[in-house]
Amino acid sequence: MRNKVLIVSAATLLISFSIVFMACRRNVLTGTVVHDNGKALVYFPDVAGADSGLIAALGTNNYTIDTAANTINFAVPVYRGGFSDFSPFTVTVGTDNSSIPGLIQSGSLPQNTVVLDSGSYTLSATDTISYADGVMKGVVMPKIKVSKLSQYSGKYAAIGIVAKSADKFGVNASMNKVVVYFPVDSLVGPVYFPAATGGANSVFSLGDSYVIDSIANTVNYSVSLMRGGIADLAATTATVTVDNSTIPGLITAGKLPSNTVALAASDYTFDGNVSMSSLNGKLQGSAIPKISIAKLSQYAGKVVALGLTISNSKFSIDPNRSKIVVYFNADDVLAIFAPRVNLIADITQWVSVKISPSNNVATTINTQNSTILFSGGNNSYDQEGVYQAVRLYGHRQYKVDLHVAGSGATNVWFEVWLSQKQPQNGQDVTTSWDPTAVQQLGLNTWTGCGVAPFDGQLAAIGCTGKGSTITVPTGGTYYITIKSGGNNLGATGITASNFSFQ
Repeated sequence: MRNKVLIVSAATLLISFSIVFMACRRNVLTGTVVHDNGKALVYFPDVAGADSGLIAALGTNNYTIDTAANTINFAVPVYRGGFSDFSPFTVTVGTDNSSIPGLIQSGSLPQNTVVLDSGSYTLSATDTISYADGVMKGVVMPKIKVSKLSQYSGKYAAIGIVAKSADKFGVNASMNKVVVYFPVDSLVGPVYFPAATGGANSVFSLGDSYVIDSIANTVNYSVSLMRGGIADLAATTATVTVDNSTIPGLITAGKLPSNTVALAASDYTFDGNVSMSSLNGKLQGSAIPKISIAKLSQYAGKVVALGLTISNSKFSIDPNRSKIVVYFNADDVLAIFAPRVNLIADITQWVSVKISPSNNVATTINTQNSTILFSGGNNSYDQEGVYQAVRLYGHRQYKVDLHVAGSGATNVWFEVWLSQKQPQNGQDVTTSWDPTAVQQLGLNTWTGCGVAPFDGQLAAIGCTGKGSTITVPTGGTYYITIKSGGNNLGATGITASNFSFQ
């Protein structure tokens, strides 16, 4: 007795259909019909293009979705041969899964194929065959219950169908069986975090994907949930819970930055009942933690993390994509709300740094009148400087400037630098020392400024550097350095005052 397999697999809508036959004879579903040498016998037809009766593709129009009954209905054609008696009649069909284990073993069915239990589908015991389009045909239609499919998540599900008998006619014993199978997840997939691509160690930067709620005074981040499959797209709810237990291990493993801290429960609100609805043919929703803006300042300079777990759903949950730790740089958000202050107004915060080993160039910090004097030179080309730490927010524009006055210098430079590395004695602040370092402002007698007496804002009278405006991509601690050196800084030296960075 020949067995046939109707395959339902992913295609244009993630579903396509195929039939596997266990014999050499081929026929066309919508073309040539077997007439059994004039005998009127009922049979399941072969598929055009099948190579020795193995596999041939069907179109994607072999199924319908019944949203009211919540079923996927697969249309399996059944024919009757012969050249006479075109009156309608009934054919009796039933379930016969006996051939499925052998088809799995032979490789005709995928290894992860399972037999649908009887409670997962309905199959009418009879079908009517009638004359249409020049042939006698009908449709056997197993109706798969979508609500029962989650138990088969990640597998192929199969059902065997047999034509048992027919009114007035016989059944072709070599063509009376078919096996319908399909990838379950193409119909009803599990719920998962799309951003969870690293299994149990999934981390995801939230970046700038937030909305400001000016009434609630919160920053609302959106974390997407999704369920695959084209069936059962009615609105539903999945439960997401907070679990920060994996954060320390992820920091140790280098999956999260070393300055990461877990968001305290008192600093956010979160509704774990996430609504999911159909969008672009898929069930989708968003978990939305809402972080208090008023509480964010305590996280300045930190990366803030929150662990989320999909804990409940009417559908199955993908165990490999059910957990995620989302994080964001607090400074990037604080940059929007933090008030503008002068970051270098306090003269006592400047620290001297001895770049050259000698004392040919000296810096004198006068806390009484809030000035710094750069003097000397002695034809040495030595240099010395001062620096202080500043905390900057990412994506925020700052402006740096100061007042400089001098009697005129010879072969001298005077520069303002911003770096991520902390200056140290014996090390010059340059891009070779710190690739992220940037010269913002400067005087340079070779370039043409600082030779004649000067008295004004460095941004206006300077002639070197990138400029007074600063924007850093990532918030954190930076260092502002003022350094000067050369042959002769002038009779009065160079006096810096009115320091501004805001």
